[in-house]
Amino acid sequence: MLHWIIMIAGLIISFILLVKGADFFVDGCVSIARLLRVPDLIIGLTIVAMGTSAPEAAVSISSAVSNSENAGITVGNLLGSNLLNILIILGVSAVIVPISVQSSLLKKDFPLLLGSAIIVPLLFITGGMRGTRFSGFVLEIMFIIFMVWTVINANTSRKTVIDRREDQQPDEKPLSVPKSIIYAVGGLAVVIGGGQLAVYCAKDIAHGIGISESLIGLTVVALGTSLPELITSVVSARKGKSDLALGNVIGSNLFNILMVMGLSMIIAPFDVTMKNVIDSLCVLAASIICYVFAATRKKIGRAEGMVFILSYAVYLTYIIARDVI
Repeated sequence: MLHWIIMIAGLIISFILLVKGADFFVDGCVSIARLLRVPDLIIGLTIVAMGTSAPEAAVSISSAVSNSENAGITVGNLLGSNLLNILIILGVSAVIVPISVQSSLLKKDFPLLLGSAIIVPLLFITGGMRGTRFSGFVLEIMFIIFMVWTVINANTSRKTVIDRREDQQPDEKPLSVPKSIIYAVGGLAVVIGGGQLAVYCAKDIAHGIGISESLIGLTVVALGTSLPELITSVVSARKGKSDLALGNVIGSNLFNILMVMGLSMIIAPFDVTMKNVIDSLCVLAASIICYVFAATRKKIGRAEGMVFILSYAVYLTYIIARDVI
């Protein structure tokens, strides 16, 4: 009994470390970038976006390195996080306040989201049911192209955005250089440590209760690593800025698939099961449904939000049933 309490407490502590470590890492990196006079818009598109995916990266890469023969937590965490982002985070945000959809998201960001969702099952199948290094390099090349394209597009409207932000927000004094470095390095160390602790506790719990690592990766670990996105999106919705949740989810999903999964494959290629392929197809289906809802009325309303939440409940029932039966 004591062992179970320690493992569950360890998992909860690991999630706290992941979230707080990511916060310190982002604060430190943003402060350093501002001291180097990097534009705020570029900071938001790179450092902050990567910071929200830091928990997923820490857990998935730690899992891949520790056990390359079993992709349960690695793939389960990433696919589970992406499903949670769409069905739960967007669903809850839309129920709180309907999400307005900008035309730029439909024209630029959604095609990238759908493309990344399509490429994953294709790479799994064509790679002989393995996450190969070749597949990892393909995803990383796509990630680099995505980042370059995003920064170029951001630069075209950078002055307008920055001028607007300067009108709306007072200048914030950056941290000192030593403090910025401590925040960045210390935050990264905490994220890495939290990721390793999460993998250790999750695997122990999964083995102890007789469920697969894939199931615990798709559910408990995915929820824990998605906490930054969940907190950010719900707070934005309560402040009447629920449209930020959509951009946050799209950015996080792209980082998870292109950067984190690609890096996991390169560091330690892993086996893929048919369950992983089905889960990746579920992510694709959720992405398509999200696009249809967003494009129909350029708005994701409360009814659509409830559909998302119910869809996740159905998916959760399915993955639990397939693991038990």
